[in-house]
Amino acid sequence: MNFFQKLLGIGLLVTAVFSVATIARAEMMVQQAHPGALRPDRRLPGPAPLVVEHLPSLTRLKEALAAAPEPPAEFKKQVHLAVLKLLAVQNNDQIKTLDSWARQSIQTICGFSSINGENPLYTALDMAFRPQAWQHRDCIYIQTVPIRQRLGQLVAPAEAKRILWQGTVSPAFLASEPVGALLRHISSDAALNSSVAQISNALYVFKHLFAALRLVPPAPPATRGTWLQPLQLIANLGPAAAKMDPRLARLQPRPGYSSRQAWTILMGISQLAAGWRARNARSVNTGIAQLAAVLPRVNPAAYPSRLKRGVEIWYNRLFNGTIVGVGLYFIALTLFLIAAVGAYPGARRPALFFFTLAVAVHAAFMAVRWWLAGRIPIQNEFESVLASAFAGCVIGLILEYWKKTNLFGLAMSFVGFLAMTACFVVPYVLGHNIGENIGRVDGVLNSYWLYIHVNVVVSSYALIGASFCLALLYLLMKLYYRLRPLGSTALAGATAGAALAGARGEAGGTAMLAGRDVGGAAAAAPGRQWRETFLRQLDAANIVVLQMGFWFLGTGIVLGAVWASYSWGRPWEWDPKETFSLVTWVVYLIIVHLRFVTPKYRPDWTAWLAVIGFAVMLFNWIGVNYFLVGLHSYA
Repeated sequence: MNFFQKLLGIGLLVTAVFSVATIARAEMMVQQAHPGALRPDRRLPGPAPLVVEHLPSLTRLKEALAAAPEPPAEFKKQVHLAVLKLLAVQNNDQIKTLDSWARQSIQTICGFSSINGENPLYTALDMAFRPQAWQHRDCIYIQTVPIRQRLGQLVAPAEAKRILWQGTVSPAFLASEPVGALLRHISSDAALNSSVAQISNALYVFKHLFAALRLVPPAPPATRGTWLQPLQLIANLGPAAAKMDPRLARLQPRPGYSSRQAWTILMGISQLAAGWRARNARSVNTGIAQLAAVLPRVNPAAYPSRLKRGVEIWYNRLFNGTIVGVGLYFIALTLFLIAAVGAYPGARRPALFFFTLAVAVHAAFMAVRWWLAGRIPIQNEFESVLASAFAGCVIGLILEYWKKTNLFGLAMSFVGFLAMTACFVVPYVLGHNIGENIGRVDGVLNSYWLYIHVNVVVSSYALIGASFCLALLYLLMKLYYRLRPLGSTALAGATAGAALAGARGEAGGTAMLAGRDVGGAAAAAPGRQWRETFLRQLDAANIVVLQMGFWFLGTGIVLGAVWASYSWGRPWEWDPKETFSLVTWVVYLIIVHLRFVTPKYRPDWTAWLAVIGFAVMLFNWIGVNYFLVGLHSYA
């Protein structure tokens, strides 16, 4: 445990150092551009003159920014977003950095977290401050192909082909009456209703990006509550607000916010927005500096710490940790495979090191997500896949240190690699939202049964995945042995004696390809013996993992019934997820019992059924969510 603790501590320390360095560098950039902007005691000018100068109409700010010209490349380079992205915002009842808000908003609108590799915060602010410039850009993603085809019927053939292949349309196109009528008609189809809702949500997010900038935390002493959009503080300016527009005199000031705070915040957002419209980077950076200076101090108890915001930035940059996990698990998988086949038994030591490091890093990123979300990360598909792989890899690490066969490490590093790859590719390459964005828990999920039931079930899925790996390896090696029998030809390779010497040495490995025939029949007998031994070890490891998965899944189903009775008032109702979970469990029940009733070919039956069971489990876990409608659609 000391080793794990030290490794985890080093990882968190490095993350903290990077976070603090990022914040310091960002603040230094703003300080150099605007000396004194971040000083707590900076004197602010009186409100009336500058309000009149910079805010001719705060109540119509968004309309004033609507028809802004295209900013040049120099403006993009000069704008300092490093400090702005570290500010916090409330979005969907979740407190997050502006960096996270921008990534999630752009992904909702466009299907990906960035457009043409551009900074997502820059894109989101450009859409918020210059919405008219984006009205005719094809930026809203249509995920479902049938809807693309139906929309293509309303345009010219060339445009219909582009929509079909690219899947993007413009906000103006969606706002047209023919398209609206067609989407309303399509939404009557139950199979496409959720896809139409996705389009409507993307258009809604696009239209309300400016209103979504809830940057002002609740007034002290509250630590929780609804955050405010800066323009909601205009009544706190007092007489200055009434001078701008007599109607503002009827508004009630927001309690707990001083006129000085309201003035600084309003000046900051107005200089940011107006400067963005006028392509004035200096004005934009001044507004950013003012917002960064005042917002965290409005209510420090309700505002996330600098460290937490910095860690969130790095967590986003590393694709929620998936890209790091892919690399470490792949290295461990490769080294375990080399050790298992007997090609180099000494590869076991580095394989164990990288596998242990991968599990530790996996744990660190799970802990970071837990910290950022304020809950155990097990709510959605993205989190359940990562949690499943983590639970399985912990079990595999324990079994590998105990049994020293290389097979448990091989199988579980395969599971970790597969899970991390899926969690990276699906949202960040294919653009499908599977819950990678940190969000709140739905009401029905706000129960301790969530963590009991789901953790047991996803652990069984990891074990089933490891069983699939071992079964597939067994079938492939048996086919290889059949295609290349010993004694038939003189095969190049290691001698049987060298293979036997490395088969059970310091590494505790298994010589899978031992006994390659280099001397005819004399080497065939020991080679055949080691081939049979390796297949028996594969089968033995598979049955251990398989039976663990069987019992974990059965226990998880029972716990799920208890939770269903607690949450929905009935333990079982043949929901698609419930039904296919039972089908998966029955498949593994058959496998376990076939071991007792089939005297011949038991390993072969076990391997084939393990592959089939893995396919059934995948459909139950992933396919049901996309092809069937039920109460478990969140899982």
